[in-house]
Amino acid sequence: MRLCKIISLVTATFLFAFLGNDLFGAPSDNPPAGQLLGYTLVKSFPQEELSAFFKKQHIPRIMLPVNTGLNIYEVVYSTTYADKSNVKASGLVYVPMNSAKERPLMIYNHGTEICRTRSCDYTGEQTICLAFATDGYIVMTPDYMGLGKGERTQLFLNSSAESHASVDMLIAVKDLLKELKVKTSQQLFVTGYSQGGHASMATTRLLQQEYSDRFPVTASAPMSGPYDISQTVWNGKGGRYGYPVFFFLLLQSYYESIGKPERMPEALNKPYDTLIPPLMDGYHSIEFIDSLLPDTIFKTAKPEFMYQFEHDSNSFFRVYLKQNDVYDWAPKMPMQLCYCKADEEVNYHNSLTAYNAMKQNGSTSVELLHAGKKFGHEGCASFAVIYTKMFFDSFREGHPDRHGHAFKRLLLNIGKLMAKPN
Repeated sequence: MRLCKIISLVTATFLFAFLGNDLFGAPSDNPPAGQLLGYTLVKSFPQEELSAFFKKQHIPRIMLPVNTGLNIYEVVYSTTYADKSNVKASGLVYVPMNSAKERPLMIYNHGTEICRTRSCDYTGEQTICLAFATDGYIVMTPDYMGLGKGERTQLFLNSSAESHASVDMLIAVKDLLKELKVKTSQQLFVTGYSQGGHASMATTRLLQQEYSDRFPVTASAPMSGPYDISQTVWNGKGGRYGYPVFFFLLLQSYYESIGKPERMPEALNKPYDTLIPPLMDGYHSIEFIDSLLPDTIFKTAKPEFMYQFEHDSNSFFRVYLKQNDVYDWAPKMPMQLCYCKADEEVNYHNSLTAYNAMKQNGSTSVELLHAGKKFGHEGCASFAVIYTKMFFDSFREGHPDRHGHAFKRLLLNIGKLMAKPN
């Protein structure tokens, strides 16, 4: 679920400069969820600079056009933690410069990161946000709780934490856009890749269930996410993990969510019980922690933990994972589920399970899209993102073909044939 490189065509490194500190009022002692606590303009990208960047990276303008410059803001806002307390969270907002036009809103949920410090180099998934925003979308990407300038600890693949961080950011950003006098249309899109696929599914569900009148979702496109996290972990209990730290992130998420983070070592064998938990502080990288772990990750768990997990369907860990499955509901809005069969990190059956469950629950607006049969997790992202953009563009433009214009589809298929497996 980690995403280090997203679109090989869309990568470059930019130095960012702080261009102001426009604090939006002073926060109260206990601000309600969704309150904007502050914002800062961190970067302005003129259209000419973006055009030069895209040209240098050989990005075809027909797929990812540069139609406007961007202002990029960091926002700090209030959201609700697992214990129902309100905490600070943060994220970035990419705002097209031409404020005379009404712009659609888009929530982009990012893949797995564990370091609190968020870089602003505009590579990787930030490039995805650039690509959508410079074509007219107002893109917001939450850091999730415990990352960026957020308080407390990240709750990894916790559907409630992910979705509330996204929806509360949406509420705060709407206030920011009013302050900036930026016009918005009535359209709202939700997407994300990998862990962001799980988060975007959870966010879409929350918006439908609790905010359908206030924030109706135009279309949603979760990509390659672990929607059936309980079955995914169960199937992998005896196998090898490309990123074994994910197991520890899930354990940490459980113990943190019940307010007992100090009990996490109770589930672990020595030396991992004392070695790993202190490193889960948001200041050590995935690569560093993984280097200390066996790839058959359940070997780090105590025998009694494994016995309970394997033989008791009501064991605490299995119940927690089941609570954070996000597929068993019926979307009312159009939804596209992108996946790749060769994905070595998030099994594509997650998308099939979600699709089948949603159809059985009565949804008539969900569709599957196989983004490429030869691409692994990172390679799949390149094409899933373009399929998602064509899907969203069809609603923005009122085009009847949800998969994009025929010529764009042809070019994309040619690109898939020419691309190397990865």
